[in-house]
Amino acid sequence: MKHAFAHLATPEAPRRLGRRLWQLVLWLLIFILTRVEVEGESRIPGSGPLIIYFNHIHYLDPFILAGVMGHIRYAVPVAKRELASGPVIGHLVDWYGSIFIERGQADVGAIRASLDVLAAGYALLISPEGTRNKESHSLQRAQKGLGMLVRHTGATLMPVGIWGTTDFPAVFKQGRRPTIHLRFGRPFRMHIPEGVQRKVVEATITDYAMQELAGVLPKSMWGVYRPPAEPHPWVEYL
Repeated sequence: MKHAFAHLATPEAPRRLGRRLWQLVLWLLIFILTRVEVEGESRIPGSGPLIIYFNHIHYLDPFILAGVMGHIRYAVPVAKRELASGPVIGHLVDWYGSIFIERGQADVGAIRASLDVLAAGYALLISPEGTRNKESHSLQRAQKGLGMLVRHTGATLMPVGIWGTTDFPAVFKQGRRPTIHLRFGRPFRMHIPEGVQRKVVEATITDYAMQELAGVLPKSMWGVYRPPAEPHPWVEYL
């Protein structure tokens, strides 16, 4: 049965008029209001199902990442359902082509939409933590969804560390734009052995993915995770 987000996984999705117009506006706003320094974007695979996952410290994070990704390959953001109720931002995020997810529960519609996007060979933009760490701005325990999506699809994973967004908009008072850093890590796949329990598989994938995310962040932002001491036996770096 078709669901509300089926259009995101269609071949013509990258050419949607709303996506193209909003991408242009988004990029212009980023260019005018911020300075963005990007590392490692050449590592982004040009095709195939891909989950780009990021740390979340400021409401601006997903907008910056979506703006940068729009010039590289088609990627669908997964956004909290609360954004949809905004009189302006809700329409814009939906028009861009996003998946709204109900946090704290198994949102079947959002899960199916995410699986459809990956099955079509597109990329997803996900914050595994599910919510922002407004106090220390360091990594929190991730939710379960990331491991589940990889288990079902075998999608490539790619971490991206974001920092500097918390300076927005305070530094405007100093007459300068905030410098925002995006650091892309190594893309990798997880080859899951047969016979391993589902919960173990999903927890292993999520924990290792978050360790990789810590590896592309400043040490002060590691929080409850640490970069991996050595590659996991299931991992293949690309």
